[in-house]
Amino acid sequence: MKNHLLPLRRPGAQAGDRHELRASFDVSPFDLYGRHHEVGEAEATVGVTQLTDGLHVDLRVSVLIHTTCDRTLDPTELRLVFGDSEFLPGPSNRELCIEDYTLDVRCYAERALPGEVPMQVFSPGTEPVKPASDDEEIDPRWRGLDGLFASGF
Repeated sequence: MKNHLLPLRRPGAQAGDRHELRASFDVSPFDLYGRHHEVGEAEATVGVTQLTDGLHVDLRVSVLIHTTCDRTLDPTELRLVFGDSEFLPGPSNRELCIEDYTLDVRCYAERALPGEVPMQVFSPGTEPVKPASDDEEIDPRWRGLDGLFASGF
C-alpha cells in the first residue's frame, strides 16, 4: 500500500516514547541537468521521539532513479539515500513538508531530490574522462601564460 501522508503524533505518548513509521510512495518524474529522471522506488523511514516540548523527527528516504549515463547515454539506475533530523516544536514545518503533525513524504522527496542528484551520472563500470596529468607535455604556444596566475599553475 502506497501512502505518502504519515501522522507523526501518537495519542497518549509520553516524553521519551519513540515509534517508527515506514512508507512506500510514488514520486513524480522530473527533468534536471538536461536529463529526464523517473523514480522507480521510493521508501521512507521516519523515527519520531516524543519530547516534553515537541517532537524529534529522523527522516530517511531511499529512492531508485532511472536515468541515462552521461558517458554512454545508456539507461542506468541511481540509488540515493537522503534525509533530515529535526526538532519539531510546533505542528508545522514547511521545509520538511509537515503540516498539522502530518508528514508528506512525497512533497519532501520532490523538494529534496534536485539537490541530491549528481550533475553527472555514470553507469557502473564507466568513469568520467580524467583531466590530463601534469606529466604530459604542454603545447609550447601556451608557455607564455605560465607566470600569469599567482598560484603558479
